[in-house]
Amino acid sequence: MRILHLAWEYPPLVYGGLGRHVGALSAAQAALGHDVVVVTQGQGDALSNGVRVVRVPSDEFVYSLPRLHTWVGALDHAMGVAAARESADVIHAHDWMVGRGARHACLFTGAPLVATIHATEAGRHRGWLPDAVSGGVHLVEQWLVDEADQVIVCSSAMADEVHRGHRRADSVVIPNGIDVTAYQRTTQIPAELATGSPRLLFVGRLEWEKGVFVAVDAMPAVLREHPHARLRIVGTGGQAAAVAALVQRLGLQSRVELLGHVDEGTLRAVYSSADLLLAPSSYEPFGIVALEAAAMGTPLIVGDSGGLAEFVTSERGRRCPPDDPAALAGQIMAALAAPDDTARRARVAHAALDDYTWRSIAERTVAVYRRAHPTSAPPRQHRLFSRRIW
Repeated sequence: MRILHLAWEYPPLVYGGLGRHVGALSAAQAALGHDVVVVTQGQGDALSNGVRVVRVPSDEFVYSLPRLHTWVGALDHAMGVAAARESADVIHAHDWMVGRGARHACLFTGAPLVATIHATEAGRHRGWLPDAVSGGVHLVEQWLVDEADQVIVCSSAMADEVHRGHRRADSVVIPNGIDVTAYQRTTQIPAELATGSPRLLFVGRLEWEKGVFVAVDAMPAVLREHPHARLRIVGTGGQAAAVAALVQRLGLQSRVELLGHVDEGTLRAVYSSADLLLAPSSYEPFGIVALEAAAMGTPLIVGDSGGLAEFVTSERGRRCPPDDPAALAGQIMAALAAPDDTARRARVAHAALDDYTWRSIAERTVAVYRRAHPTSAPPRQHRLFSRRIW
């Protein structure tokens, strides 16, 4: 099958989970023998892991809200033009930012359209975009959901969200995957990561919905019971300065470390050194960090929300209500007070990863493509936008 992906981020240019997802999924599909092309932003075409990568130039991405729609529109148009030059049996669009480009490519190729909605506008931005921009984004997202021959989401929570927000009830749930071999524990722990006991870890974008502020706010209560505890925060994001300010305001500079972005080797060392992984998200379509921690054998405490709650059952870790530092602190202390039970749950979580291999995810995704492209059906004709988006 000739598979054409459109994604605004793709390794090595990765801003979040979407880019890593498309990178791993496309490589797994190529390994199954499919002809896979990814159209994305960047400089210079390439062949990577059996995937032909077509890159289109773009301006540097900056969270400059008044200009966001202009940047997206220019990139989306360029990607659509590049995609229209390709032949494809199916076109797979990843989120709203490539919606119009995918539409353009479908009109030229006659291929069916499959869309993965990795998160919705309402959940992802939670009101911090201007209303006019958010409304425009929502319209593109709505069009993509309406026009797609098949819609894929990463969790049952996301399927419910797409149903409620976009009135489509037939989304197919295919979770994110993980390459367990890439997440092996290491005993080579740098000295600076071996300090503190217990060692707590947060990995993710520094945004409100990820629960990083909740993790920091929980530390004073944890320190009253465990005065040598240390929280390490891995990641960057729009709220990095606010997180640093909170740490300073609470007087936690010696107990909370902001590590920023780290390379893969350092990430494995951080996971290996941690006693608990904290992911107290209030909004999380899936939460690939939970798979990473499970692969590393790091015990999990997560927010009782979205896809995190679906993977982290009571047998695989602990959950707490979102936006509740006291509840998170209570779960941290409960996990530390019962080390044998905590380790048992981590082993159960690790064993569950057999259902999340990228080969399995790729096979399930290709099965969706085949349903979108029955051999007896004529090429689908997609309608044009009937109203101005921006």
